[in-house]
Amino acid sequence: MGAQRFELTTRESIAHLSGQAVGRMCIVEHGYPLAIPVSYALAADDSRIVVRTGSDTMLGRYEGPGSLEVDCIDLEHGTAWSVIVRGMIRRVASDDDLPDPKPLLTEGRHQWITLEITAISGRRFEVRTADDGFSVEWELTPV
Repeated sequence: MGAQRFELTTRESIAHLSGQAVGRMCIVEHGYPLAIPVSYALAADDSRIVVRTGSDTMLGRYEGPGSLEVDCIDLEHGTAWSVIVRGMIRRVASDDDLPDPKPLLTEGRHQWITLEITAISGRRFEVRTADDGFSVEWELTPV
């Protein structure tokens, strides 16, 4: 079994982001990349990802380059997709007229942050029969 990769357009990537609410926000802490599960919302103008977290968390204290990865894998139906958003993470005031990402953990989640989108890449995969087993290449290619 193998998989065939198809690049997503920016519009398709945004549609996938809009249809989900949980992803992994990636930051750099002490020189190492970290992926942190977050609840998120896409701002109405599609230019920012919004997250609410605790002000004393790694993510709540962080400002700088970051990314969000959101994906869905359905091996039973032989489909998968993945979207990566890159940009700058900034702390913002809660009164900036942003959508509430409704975090799963609500207590103490008063620090609002945004990922200002500078690049989006997306791909989808379809499983096909192959002699060499199941494999997928998750190559980053800007859309």
